[in-house]
Amino acid sequence: MRNNYHFQLLAPPQTRPDGTFGRSKINEQLYGHYLSSMQRLRGRVYLKDGAIQPCELDYEDRFRMRGDEQSWHFLLVEDDQNVIGCARYLVHPNTVRFERLRIAESAQAKDSYWGPRVRRAVETDLRRARAYHQSYVEIGGWALSEEWRGTKAAMEILVASYALAHLWGGCVASCMATVRHCSSSMLRRIGGESLEAGGESLPPYEDPQYGCLMELLRFDSRSPVQRFVPLIDQLKARMANATVLRARKEQFSRSFAMELGAEHVSFLRHGATLQLVVRP
Repeated sequence: MRNNYHFQLLAPPQTRPDGTFGRSKINEQLYGHYLSSMQRLRGRVYLKDGAIQPCELDYEDRFRMRGDEQSWHFLLVEDDQNVIGCARYLVHPNTVRFERLRIAESAQAKDSYWGPRVRRAVETDLRRARAYHQSYVEIGGWALSEEWRGTKAAMEILVASYALAHLWGGCVASCMATVRHCSSSMLRRIGGESLEAGGESLPPYEDPQYGCLMELLRFDSRSPVQRFVPLIDQLKARMANATVLRARKEQFSRSFAMELGAEHVSFLRHGATLQLVVRP
């Protein structure tokens, strides 16, 4: 295993460069290469983990998630230009309706008892985001090649969420995290918390679609765990100088736009979502 890899950011095509990062570059070929490499990594990791079935991969063994083209992606890329780690950030305006969020599609959100509590917890966070003029981000699509687990790459994939959030001006975030492989417990170590409604923490739930125990977690970019602040600052400095790749706006898929809703098409600032091994 080589020790050399670099960060790469992929941005949605509707993003306007605003000087937050080093340089914004339009390169459809390179963007497509990294996006496909990331989706193949996801497919390989998720299939081995049992989170998806072979029929959910496309003809190039990619696992494509709805909204990939409209999301930010943080990638770890080896010298051979293959993606060895990834995390996805689906950024929403803080005025987004609950029904438009992926978390609203979770099994817990559809439960007759817990569903109203999930909505209440998320809408509370949306009010917080509006009060502080922040985005609401859904984090997901995490994957890391097996040979890189237990290395600094694993921690960077996790902590990058806070670094990006600070560069974006802050955000409130949520994710659907699997309990197996200690994914949810690792997220708690960096600042993840259970969603709460009326002082009641939402418990883990059995997700029939993914066949595992899941948790809904929240993050506030203003309150990272203090021992990770030096690493967050290091990652911020590296990301601030990173080149951001995006496809041309003309390449934007209208079918995806219809699925996600008009808010995502018109919202030109930043936002995002989170997970390690199991897709959200």
